[in-house]
Amino acid sequence: MHIIVLGGAGAMGRVTVRTLTEYEDVDQITIADYDEERAHDVAATLNSSKILVRQIDVYDSERLSKLVRGANVVLSAVEYVFNQPILRVCIQEKVHYADLGGLFHMTRKLMDMSPEAEAAGITAILGMGGTPGITNILARAAVDKLDRVDSIKVQLGCSDDTPSTAPLVAPYSIRTILDEFTRPPQVFQNDTWYPQQPLTGQEELIFPLPVGRATAIFSLHSECASFPVSFRDKGIRHVSFKIAFPSDFMKKLKFLVDIGFGSDELISVRGVKVSPREVLARLLEMTPVEDVEPQDCDVLRVVVAGEAQGQRLEIVNQVVVLPYRRWGIGAGALDTGTPLAIAGRMLANEEITRRGAFGPELCIPVEPFFQELARYDMHVTETRTTAIS
Repeated sequence: MHIIVLGGAGAMGRVTVRTLTEYEDVDQITIADYDEERAHDVAATLNSSKILVRQIDVYDSERLSKLVRGANVVLSAVEYVFNQPILRVCIQEKVHYADLGGLFHMTRKLMDMSPEAEAAGITAILGMGGTPGITNILARAAVDKLDRVDSIKVQLGCSDDTPSTAPLVAPYSIRTILDEFTRPPQVFQNDTWYPQQPLTGQEELIFPLPVGRATAIFSLHSECASFPVSFRDKGIRHVSFKIAFPSDFMKKLKFLVDIGFGSDELISVRGVKVSPREVLARLLEMTPVEDVEPQDCDVLRVVVAGEAQGQRLEIVNQVVVLPYRRWGIGAGALDTGTPLAIAGRMLANEEITRRGAFGPELCIPVEPFFQELARYDMHVTETRTTAIS
């Protein structure tokens, strides 16, 4: 089977590639990246005969079509803004597709392409990283145990004690984080999505250590787009997403956003038009990579409330993700890059048979997926609480 990883030289994509190299039945992996030199560096590091490297600009639909033609699966680890043209090409070439999420609005656009994907005989999995991704399957596992679902609250708690001299270290794409900080989060309530003010909804949550007590806020996320559609037959009335970044990171990023670095509106600097957001992103890209052992942690959690056999029931499913010492990578990279690879292999070997474009909760087999997570020290725990009448 042949799997192509777009953005395979990036921080998350390279983890996807590395995971794929460990599957014996995946015999060809193409790292397709705009930065060909970096892609070759990743390939050299992994030293696998399965890997090919190709330079690609995903906006060049003709070259992209030639690249993906004949492959089994395309996995997109590029910025979410490129997802729609990539899926169009995959539909055209009849190649299965999965991405890391579309920050709500892009996910909804791709969900609208489901009839085209189904007609082409392909599956497009929308949001298959940590969150969205693992959280979607955690929700599926809980929903399947309930007769009726009232609410799903997705919660992400992050900590990072990695020693660093850098003034700001982004846990993932700074462009995506800036969108999460500046665009109105969407909360689903009683058949309607309601936009919230950015950085609102502050709530003190208690996560397992080392995250511990943390302040979470609403954030724009794809689970809020797909869950109301996927679980409407269970009567779902509320879906929300909250994230708790490390407090130091929150303060620094809020300051940068407040003074304008979250904006992509061009401004003139000495006669040159520049985007404040792109300036910040470029400055962070120029920060030297430090050779230190990661000490971060992600807690991925869903709180699902509903009814089973006439009783009120709350199910909390969560995964505590720590750095993966075998590969020397952090928790955030592990829980984002690995699920995409797991889903890619499932698509390639036809474990997934449903066709169309939708969230992973509609097509990923729950127990086999959890078993694959456990191979990488990501273990699911469940807590049930029954209401006393």
